[in-house]
Amino acid sequence: MIVWPVYRLTLRALLLQRRTILLGLLAAAPVLMALVYAVAAKAGAHHFRFYSHLVQELFVPTIAAVVALVIGVSAIGDEREDGTIYYLVATPQSRLGLIATKIAAAWTATLVLLVPSLVISALLALEGEVDPSSILWPAAGVALATLAYCGVAAWLSLRTRRPIVIGVLYVLLWEGSIATFAASASKLSIAAYGRALVAERLPEAAAPVVGPAPAVVILAAVAAITCWLGARALARVEL
Repeated sequence: MIVWPVYRLTLRALLLQRRTILLGLLAAAPVLMALVYAVAAKAGAHHFRFYSHLVQELFVPTIAAVVALVIGVSAIGDEREDGTIYYLVATPQSRLGLIATKIAAAWTATLVLLVPSLVISALLALEGEVDPSSILWPAAGVALATLAYCGVAAWLSLRTRRPIVIGVLYVLLWEGSIATFAASASKLSIAAYGRALVAERLPEAAAPVVGPAPAVVILAAVAAITCWLGARALARVEL
């Protein structure tokens, strides 16, 4: 289903934009916080707890969400703005294949920015207490949550002219406020399912809404459904 020439061109375009530098700086914020903590923390400090809260309260619900939304929107939005999407949809490729390719490229670019930051943050914050599961479970949560965010962003970019505004409002108002205090609302939060995977290894933050297996299924379903909706929108939207 992936159209490899489109994937390569989209990935290169996403990574070579000026905004990628700004997103990279945003993604690096946890590294700076972990570095400050590692320098200032005393012996016997609660390194594991700090790292847990850093990932579950900042990295997944804010930084990863914003980076994925901006890149996901840009994967299609940039081509809508400069008109090159006309040439793309004129090809015989299926609309579903094109949207899946755009989401895959956005997801790859997102992980290129986020995964190194996550790994370095773990190494700095945990010092000598690092084990593979301390990185792999948070990485799984980040990876699947950002896949869902990229799918939503791609769909929004075809349904509205202000996809980033809508996406950021969802992240800040719904996920960052309403879903934090209402258990039922958290079930409509992508970040909550990402944190459910993180909590398999880092359980010090809020209790997860579901177990890791349902979280994987739900996040994958969100990505698949938004990909399908995006394909329908691409066939109908006035470009």
